[in-house]
This record gives sequence, structure tokens and C-alpha cells, in this order.
Amino acid sequence: LFRSGWLGAPTEAAAQWLWKDKDHLRVMTYNVNEGTDFLQIQAATDLNSFLVAVGQTITQVRETNPPARMRAVAKQIIDADPTLVSLEELDEWYTSSFNPATGTCGSPTLEFGMLHELQDALAAQGAHYTIAEEAQQYAFPLIPGFIPPSTYLCVSVVNHVAILARTDLDLERFQWSNPQSAQYATVLQFPSPIGLLPLPRAWVSVDVTFDHKAFRYIGTHLESVVPAIREAQGAELRAGPANTSLPVILAMDSNAQAAPLPQDPTYMDFIAAGYDDGWAENFPFVPGLTCCQDELDNNPVSQLYQRIDLILTLGHVKVRNIALFGADPKERIIGGLWPSDHAGVAAHVVVERE
Repeated sequence: LFRSGWLGAPTEAAAQWLWKDKDHLRVMTYNVNEGTDFLQIQAATDLNSFLVAVGQTITQVRETNPPARMRAVAKQIIDADPTLVSLEELDEWYTSSFNPATGTCGSPTLEFGMLHELQDALAAQGAHYTIAEEAQQYAFPLIPGFIPPSTYLCVSVVNHVAILARTDLDLERFQWSNPQSAQYATVLQFPSPIGLLPLPRAWVSVDVTFDHKAFRYIGTHLESVVPAIREAQGAELRAGPANTSLPVILAMDSNAQAAPLPQDPTYMDFIAAGYDDGWAENFPFVPGLTCCQDELDNNPVSQLYQRIDLILTLGHVKVRNIALFGADPKERIIGGLWPSDHAGVAAHVVVERE
């Protein structure tokens, strides 16, 4: 009763109870929100509306204040105290001048670098993490945009997934090796007024030894728009990096609804393949909603409505406790911004001997 009560609405006291033993192996997945869902670009029907949509997109990203949110995400990670963290929607946003007379873009300037902003925030708050593996997903070159009434500019974005690993633990207890990553072969091709825009997705993994027990840790961010592509990517993951003799911990934004019903076919594929869902195993009657706040991250009342951020396990490994982070309205920052449009999910995991 205690656990199901507080996990419906996470509290500071509950988090302290869950993480009080610092010797535990803990893992986390956190979609940190790139600042847009590209809805305006998806709705553009001609070149003029596309140019305005590009301007609207970078304006929206700016309004979500990525540097401040990354400081808030860093605090949530520190509160969870994970050994390994899977991160999604780590964007680099570049802007430059645009000359409409010549149709040329100027030299780009990095406006937001979310992974570096998060690393700096973690270090500034006393945490010790390094990038264990990182992979590029989609990358848009400099594209002209227009912000009414008179601002022309060019915008570029590069999207990444990554795994962070603790660096302040005894090497006798915790080591990682064999970093791997790749993009999925199944890729969404998004039609736009300037042609097809490929939106590849990627996975990252490391092999880990914790207290002399080995496992493979995998992070990924599956396709969000087309269910058939998401399902194919899930199959690629199970046949690829998850096809190992090691126990597997998969911490991801799956974009595959586990709750409420109906469950997404990609989620059901993982369960049918023998994966355990850490949240469902611990709290089968608590929805554990992780997504999504408003695109601008500024809604005063939480709008989380589905559970898609998952910690799944395969083999001799079990999730003993699990909690949400960044889902409490008290965790919003100045301007009423949530740390992300997703909640982070962190778990105490035990790798069992065979």
C-alpha cells in the first residue's frame, strides 16, 4: 500500500526511501525534450508555410529554455543517483543568417548544445558522469526560415541518444566496456515541401560489470509517428544488440504505450519475447505515466497521459524498485517550465547469478 500510494504521485520522501542504499545498481532513462515536436513543420503545405514553420520551431525551442531545463534535468538525475543513464532527444541547434536575395546561409553558430549543457550542469552540481556511448539519430542541414515580421535566418539541428556512466565508483565494483551504437535500417522518410526528410533512429549499448556480475545495458529512442516502423526497429534491436548471452537491461523511450490500454504492438512484442517490464512487475495497478507535457513545457497542471519510457530486462536480472522523477509540479523551474515533457524513470536493479 505504501509503494502504490506514493508512486501514483512521487514525493521527495518516497525518493529518499527508494534510493537510501547507495550500494545499489541503479539505472535511468530520461527523454530530456529537444524543445519541439516539429508539429508546425509537419503541417506545412507549401514553401512559404514551411519557411514560417522553421521560424516557429526555433522560436519555440528558445522559449523552452534548454540550458535552464538541463540544469533541472541534472538535479533529477542526481536525486535518482543512477549508475547508468540513457538519454534521448539530445539536440544541437545551430542558427545562421540568411540572405533571401541570394538564397544563401551564413556560417552557423551553436545556439543550444543540450548534452554539453547537461554535462556542465551535472558537474556544477557535484555529479560525476562521462559519455560512455553516443549516437546520432537525424540531422537536418541549415534550412531557411522566417520569423514575422522581418527576420530571416537558417536553422540546423542534430539529434542524439547517449549513455552516461558514473566515474566516481570503485573500479572493483563498476566497469564498462565494448561501447556500440548504430542506426536502425528501418527509417521514416517524412515528406515536406522541400523533399523527403529522413528521420533515422539509433541505439547505444555498453557491456557492464557491477559487483562482478555482467550485463549489457542498452538505450534507444524508437520511432514515434509510424507504428510499423517502430515495430520493425524493435525487432532489429532484439535481433541485434540485445541478442547476447549476457543479461540485458533496456532503458528507453520506446514510444510504445504500455499503459493505459490498449498496449502498443511494439511493447507487446518485447513482452512476448520474454522481456520483463520493471514498472509492471513492481506496480501492476499503478499507471506510472511518463509522457507528455505541453510542447512548450509550461503547462501548470501535469498532462502526462501514457507510459512509454520503459526499463525492460531479459535474463537473470530483476527490477526491485522503480520511480518517476521530474513529474511533480514542485519540480518545475522559473517560468513554470517542467524539466522535460517526459518524466525520468529510474530503477534499482539486481543482476542475479545463474
